[in-house]
Amino acid sequence: MTDFSRFMDAYVPAKLMHLNLPGAAVAVIEDSQVSAIRSYGLADVERRIPLREDSLFQVASISKAVSAWGVMKLVEEGVLDLDAPVEQYLSRWRFPPSEYDSSAVTARLLLMHFAGTSLSGCGGTPYDQPWYTVDDILYGRTPALDEQQRAYARRWELDPDAYGQPVQLIHSPGAAFDYSGGGFTVLELLVEELSGRDFSSFMSEEILRPLGLVESTFEIREEQLPRVATPYSETLEPIPLYRTNGKAAGGMYSTIGELALFACAEMEGAAGEPAGRGVLTPESVAEMHRPDRYAETQVDIEFHTGLGHYVMDIGGARAIQHTGGNPGWRSVYAVIPEQKRGFVCLINSAGGNDLWMDLIIHWAGSEA
Repeated sequence: MTDFSRFMDAYVPAKLMHLNLPGAAVAVIEDSQVSAIRSYGLADVERRIPLREDSLFQVASISKAVSAWGVMKLVEEGVLDLDAPVEQYLSRWRFPPSEYDSSAVTARLLLMHFAGTSLSGCGGTPYDQPWYTVDDILYGRTPALDEQQRAYARRWELDPDAYGQPVQLIHSPGAAFDYSGGGFTVLELLVEELSGRDFSSFMSEEILRPLGLVESTFEIREEQLPRVATPYSETLEPIPLYRTNGKAAGGMYSTIGELALFACAEMEGAAGEPAGRGVLTPESVAEMHRPDRYAETQVDIEFHTGLGHYVMDIGGARAIQHTGGNPGWRSVYAVIPEQKRGFVCLINSAGGNDLWMDLIIHWAGSEA
């Protein structure tokens, strides 16, 4: 057991109580292998069901990093040019007319949140209501947010009235960083049009299963629902389980162990296995991890954008990472490829940021 694992076992249960959090799952990667997996607390508070290693979480915007693998797969197959106008590949939808040049929007800019597209997130639909399609999101045919999601949007200073509006250009492509789930919904459509398959099937067949992620999915199956942890608000009230309408932007489910496997695949393996593990080439992984542009944001965190990934300094080292947040869910993963180290944390609460931030700081400063 590493010093960091011992630290987690003492720290996390106490922090869950202090922050009024139901549960958290954590994985640690050393030498590009999962060295520790922990599940703390409860998957369901009312029924006293403990979190387990096979509990499923919405990983929220970490989906974007995984979706980037799907886009790069199309690049490797020779059917997509990252720097070509994205509309040349689309037949089911076009950007609405505007003062901005839609022909300047490329897959690269969409992956970096520099395309100028609207809609920070895509909202969700309760499981007893119809699933909205990628076309519905792009054309603005999804319903307005319910009060639970409106409150969540306001909590994070997002405009709840922007949801349900068509995806459009709101500034010049390439001009500035503007985080956009709408942009990743354009990429979701792109994958469907170029592959001839629905997005969930393409990702399962081309990315998830080949990496060994057999439980991870962009479309939860009925038999998996009993293992999905219950999401909770910051006041420990249960939140309805929403289907995230934008799958590429935030709709993936995974277990702590499988998300850690994905993180391992973003680095060279312990025995020299190539980054990408044969699903993508090491060159494609390196391109996703290349710090292309500095992201000018209003938050006090400095990072550069890669393709579906963020590049930042953690503990003095170059780290590749992404975070996620949906109503009732918080997630983070980070890898330091040069050190073959990684960290993953999944939390079934909207109030989990303080926990994972503390943990990642301790992890970055710990010894292998």
